[in-house]
Amino acid sequence: MDIYFTLFVTVVALTVAVGAMLLLVGYIDTVPASIAFGWRWAVLTLCLPLAGSLIFSLKHWTEFAKSARQLMIGLLLVAVASGALYAFGPYFAVRAVHQAQMEQQKQDRGE
Repeated sequence: MDIYFTLFVTVVALTVAVGAMLLLVGYIDTVPASIAFGWRWAVLTLCLPLAGSLIFSLKHWTEFAKSARQLMIGLLLVAVASGALYAFGPYFAVRAVHQAQMEQQKQDRGE
């Protein structure tokens, strides 16, 4: 196995993990507050979890700037990790298949 493949998978996994954690923390911070601000905000936040929480945080920026930043950075990190996976993943897959084929050819020749 290739060390670059291992590093790539590790970076993508850690980026998704940190992004998802920030999304979860931002969402958990905004749900009780949106319920306290009325049923319309509560329905929006509960029915559209990410979009509703982000809209609520942006509309009440002075009180929930930290939650809004957590949600935005979390979305950005998950998007970057997904983009990297779809952009560079096929390259590493082709490399891994080629390396496996080379190993199989070595075994077939008896080396």
